[in-house]
Amino acid sequence: MPRNYVSQQKIDQDFGWLNNQQQNAALYADLASRESMEDVAHVAKIILTPGYRLVRVDESEGDEQHFSIALLCDTASEVVYLVKCNIWTDVVLKGRPLTQVLVWRTGLVKHRRVTSGFAEDIFRNYLLDHYSIIASDSCQTREGRDFWVRQMGYALEFGECVYRYDLMAGQLQSITDPAVIVSNSCDLWGDDVRYEHILAVITKIPLT
Repeated sequence: MPRNYVSQQKIDQDFGWLNNQQQNAALYADLASRESMEDVAHVAKIILTPGYRLVRVDESEGDEQHFSIALLCDTASEVVYLVKCNIWTDVVLKGRPLTQVLVWRTGLVKHRRVTSGFAEDIFRNYLLDHYSIIASDSCQTREGRDFWVRQMGYALEFGECVYRYDLMAGQLQSITDPAVIVSNSCDLWGDDVRYEHILAVITKIPLT
């Protein structure tokens, strides 16, 4: 797993603006007005409470490599969930893996019933189904790390493939035991800067 994201100040800087009512409303207005917006709730196999929409929006016109998935609450004009994704090309992985570069969920309790378990549904039902290979980001919060531990556990349970990928060395190591993920005896994450180049990979396609 990537380097631990331990600075609360940095976390607040990167994610806190989404909790600001004015900035959140501005993002909602921007996303809701995009021509590239596509409703993806049905594709993601998610049944939403009336008043909510799950949309995919490209970062710029014709750019399918950088996109966002957002849960919009139209009754409150709010963004209540957001994940930004990048698709990149990698020779070792022999494909175009997807990375979630930002994942945020509102802390407002009025949306709790809708957002509970939502990140996992998007990860498995939409992103993994559509892109087959998902790699972790270079830095993660403790919550993000715990999320990846669960997703790797699910992947192994469902017969999918999990790997430790050293990006700099180009080394791919298969992981088949969920216990080594939980204990980190497979050396997936840590505080040292070198862990920014250690990625966790989940794929539906075995890699060689």
